Amino acid sequence: MSFWIFLWKAVFIVGVGLFAVMALWVSIGGAKDVKKMLAKMEIDAKDEEAE
Repeated sequence: MSFWIFLWKAVFIVGVGLFAVMALWVSIGGAKDVKKMLAKMEIDAKDEEAE
């Protein structure tokens, strides 16, 4: 019986750990993409004003 408890604890901990890593990865990547998008929008707005 203790094997099953250990197994499901391990599965739970690995699952939570993977979720945390993926959430961090997506958050950092998303922040970089938003930063790039805002910079491009600023450049495009300046180009429109120059016309």
